[in-house]
Amino acid sequence: MKKKLTVVIILVFTSALGLYFAFTSNRSDSASSPKKEEAPAQQMTPPDAYVSLDGAVRYQTIDNFGASDAWSMEPLGKHWTEENKNRVADLLFSREKGIGLSAWRFNIGAGSIETDQMRIPDPWRRAESFKPSEEAEYDWSRQAGQQWFLQAAKDRGVESLIAFVNSPPVWITKNGHAQPDPDVGSTNLKEGYEYEFAAFLIDVLEHFREEGLAFQYISPINEPTWDWNLAQQEGNRYNNDDLKRVILELHRQLKESGLEAQISAPDGVEITALLDDEFYGQFAGSGPYSGGANSLGTGKYREYIKELLGDPVLKEAIGNKIASHSYWSDYSKPGDDRLGKLRQLLDANLKKYEEKAKYWVTEYCILGDYGPGRDLGMEPALHVARTIHFDLTEANAAAWQWWTAVSKVDYKDGLIYTDFSEAGDEQNILTSKIMWALGNYSKFIRPGAERISLAGLDEEARSGLLGSAYVHEGEQTVTAVFVNDSEDDKRIRVSLNGVDMHHSIAFMEPYITSAGRDLVRGESVPVLDDYSFEAVIPAKSVVTLTGGGADRKAKE
Repeated sequence: MKKKLTVVIILVFTSALGLYFAFTSNRSDSASSPKKEEAPAQQMTPPDAYVSLDGAVRYQTIDNFGASDAWSMEPLGKHWTEENKNRVADLLFSREKGIGLSAWRFNIGAGSIETDQMRIPDPWRRAESFKPSEEAEYDWSRQAGQQWFLQAAKDRGVESLIAFVNSPPVWITKNGHAQPDPDVGSTNLKEGYEYEFAAFLIDVLEHFREEGLAFQYISPINEPTWDWNLAQQEGNRYNNDDLKRVILELHRQLKESGLEAQISAPDGVEITALLDDEFYGQFAGSGPYSGGANSLGTGKYREYIKELLGDPVLKEAIGNKIASHSYWSDYSKPGDDRLGKLRQLLDANLKKYEEKAKYWVTEYCILGDYGPGRDLGMEPALHVARTIHFDLTEANAAAWQWWTAVSKVDYKDGLIYTDFSEAGDEQNILTSKIMWALGNYSKFIRPGAERISLAGLDEEARSGLLGSAYVHEGEQTVTAVFVNDSEDDKRIRVSLNGVDMHHSIAFMEPYITSAGRDLVRGESVPVLDDYSFEAVIPAKSVVTLTGGGADRKAKE
């Protein structure tokens, strides 16, 4: 019996015009009306680009697309109706009703809800702790709202559950708070308390495994470069020696416990902080990197690739994977090519130590001048889609995870927005185009997919028409992503090479995100005899095309 192959092609664009597809054939049309002798022959305008997908050339394997529960899922899970909670869960986790995230980040709180009411004025940014003091028993009823959504993610088939920590529990911090101050030194973790910190995390992981909610990954440290002094959220800095002690002790206890969770680290604040001084100098023209806590005189807070992948013991402890955030890396301008050159240097730096090292983007939202102001429309969605594109194609990211799934603030940091603030408020749900644009990736590029060659576009372009492609052997799918943020429609001719050995692809099913559509399925598009198709791609939209074996059999 023939294997069936499904093709998925995602198109990300920028004009509110409608999407339509034109088809050509190698055969002459004998039924066409004869032309007048005096009229010149009509010539079809050539496509703007000839795009070729090649399944024989493969790059990284995709692990997941995800988002985090910090910190909004706690009040939603506690105070919202079951109907509204389920609607949010469906939008985030369901492949049938939403964007089908394949990873969910669960924040293990430090207990700031009890100690930091003055330091963290917004109650949405404080967190409970399962163990509020060193002598206290564990209270697994805490973080109940977050636990509701963790279970909802599991129930809807989310493949990767990731536990992450912003600060150690307040009872093992030097100042008794969930963020440092200028006097604590290199880190706020009490000296010599790596064992207690790791043991706390092991207890949490073991509890959730017993509840049927096993975490595949644990991230013990978040943005160690940042100084976090009096931050209005939980956080902690660690110099490189501090960081290594935490990772190695947690790794030791994980091995002893028999838990299968892998450590995700260091969750760097930005790409530039990861680089060896040599590579940073190639990007910035000088060095070394001096951001964050590097100016405090309390140690080194940079060069994470060298410090972790360059050490065989630490490389094993972190699973040959570097995790970081894409903040301040989502633009390019003359002399500051962060979308392209910075990510190319990152990839080269990783390969200097380990050819097969993985790179994960574990947090991103729009910061900087463009960050302020809630905007549910397509412009920020295209900004995010472009950032995802370069993380996948230049940095070879194996995972891509958004910051906070639900936001109540006037900022571009959420996938879903609400005006709800406290019990009794209206429980409104506002979906953003950022969420749907992420869905054009997450819903169709599933764990286990491999990125393949996509040729025919300007590889030096940082805007305009951009593209990437993927195959998934298990689901028998092919996915291509095109980003067009120009003001002009682009007509492309797409050929599929080495991706459908059984020639089972008969047509495509488009799923469109635009100003007026939220990942809406469009009309089926047949594939030509020469195994190609043409598409006129409007701007300001995101389109996924999927089709192939199973659909062809159903329509025959």
